Amino acid sequence: MKIGVISDTHGSLPDAAGDALKKCDYLIHAGDIGSEACYRAIFQLNLPSYLVRGNCDWGSYAADMQEVLSFHIDGISISLIHDLNRLSRLADDTDLVIFGHTHHYTLFERQGVTYLNPGSVSEGRGEPNSFVILDTDHGHFKVKQYTL
Repeated sequence: MKIGVISDTHGSLPDAAGDALKKCDYLIHAGDIGSEACYRAIFQLNLPSYLVRGNCDWGSYAADMQEVLSFHIDGISISLIHDLNRLSRLADDTDLVIFGHTHHYTLFERQGVTYLNPGSVSEGRGEPNSFVILDTDHGHFKVKQYTL
């Protein structure tokens, strides 16, 4: 199974990212969608999606979005938040924490939990714009970063 992971679109979903994400089974967005138009573009990909509100998501499109989500996909327990510094605790079974906010691709492990920031698809802040596709297999996953 393939899971597209993006963050910090800030109102712009580049066509190259959208084309790659269309081939995924799920989409995860770690906040700062940035506009109603970008929100609509994400849902036009027609993928089951998990999105959280970032510090720049205050339009009507974000009214019902949560700041933190926990869910399972293909046997993987995922916690999703925009700003990792605001994560107060994890569920005992958490395998993967996905976050955004910094606009920098980040991947590390701490106490058996993998932490992933896909970077920003539109504002890399000194780094290439990027996103991630997770290749999953019943509780296992591989991370692949794509740069734009």
